[in-house]
Amino acid sequence: MKLFTTLLFLASSALAFAQGPSSTAPAPTDTGVRAYHQSTTQPTANGDKRSRRYAPRRENTLFGDLDLSGLWGGPTYNYSATGDDWALVRGGFGGLELDDNVFIGYGGWSSRDPFTTDDVPSLIEQPTYDFRHGGFILAYSPGSDNTIHPRITTILGPGRIKGSVLGLDGSVTEFQERMFVGQLMAGAEINLFQWFRLGIEGGYRFASGVDVEGVTANDVSGAVVQIEARFGLSW
Repeated sequence: MKLFTTLLFLASSALAFAQGPSSTAPAPTDTGVRAYHQSTTQPTANGDKRSRRYAPRRENTLFGDLDLSGLWGGPTYNYSATGDDWALVRGGFGGLELDDNVFIGYGGWSSRDPFTTDDVPSLIEQPTYDFRHGGFILAYSPGSDNTIHPRITTILGPGRIKGSVLGLDGSVTEFQERMFVGQLMAGAEINLFQWFRLGIEGGYRFASGVDVEGVTANDVSGAVVQIEARFGLSW
C-alpha cells in the first residue's frame, strides 16, 4: 500500500512538472511587434515635411516636360517660285530633337540661281537679285518611329535680297533690302537608316518689309518644294 501511494505521488508530480507554468500563462500577442514596425516604417509629420522640402523639383519650361531625344542636322535643297521662274536655294540646318517628335533648330539658306520678278513697265529688264535668309526651325513629326511618317515644319527669321535694276533711261540702280521671312511646309519623312532620314516637303514662303523699285514682298514670296537630308541619332 505504501508502495502504491508513493508511485501515485511521483506520477502526479511528474505530470504537474510537464505542464509547467507556461501552459497557464496567456499567449503572447504581436501588438508590441506591430507597434514597433509602425513606428519605424511610417514617416512622421516632420519627416513628410523634410522629404517634400528636399524632393527634386522640375522647373517650368516653354516646352513642358519634353526631354532631349536626339541630335540632327544636314543639307537642304529647295526650288522656290520667283516671278515666272523657279530658283534653286541651298542651305543647311542643325538642332535638337525632343521626345522623338519635336525638332527645334536653326538654319540658313541662299539662292544659287538668281531670283527674278515679273515684267515691270518702268524698267527695261526684269530685276534680278540674290536671296538669302535664316531662321529658327520648329518641326513636328508624329509617328516618327514609322518608316514613313508626316512632318510639319515652320521657319521664322531674317532675310535679305541684293541686286540691281536697269531703268528706262539706261541707268543701273543697285539695291539691298532686309526683310522678315516665314516659311510653312508639310510633307513626309522617310527613315532610311537609324542615322539618316530623307524629308520631302512642299509649302509657301512669306516675306514682309520689301520695298524697292521693281521688287515687292509678293515677288519674294512664293511656293517652295524642298528635299532635306537629315543626319543624326535618336536615343
